[in-house]
Amino acid sequence: MYVRMTFFKVKDGRMDDLRDMYNSAVIPAHKSHKGLRFVHLLEGLEDRSEGISVTAWDTKADVDAYEKSGDYETLVGKFQEMYAGIPHLKSYEVTASSEPILLRIF
Repeated sequence: MYVRMTFFKVKDGRMDDLRDMYNSAVIPAHKSHKGLRFVHLLEGLEDRSEGISVTAWDTKADVDAYEKSGDYETLVGKFQEMYAGIPHLKSYEVTASSEPILLRIF
């Protein structure tokens, strides 16, 4: 399994707006992509202006196809006016898990 995480900070008072747009734009946009396991928005507890968008994918090929689609850049662009700084994307491979089914290759 592969995970992509976009780390970001929002301007004061914009997390509610970001969450609304995430639910209406980001989640539906991912439903058509092959190999998607989940899409989550995480909001910081200590710093309410911090967040992470997390997607999980079955295979590296699924991640590569998503990256080539251009959807990520389009979606990040929708949030530009809400960000307090530049979001940072990081990708990971899940190599150990308490849930063995998460590691199975499809």
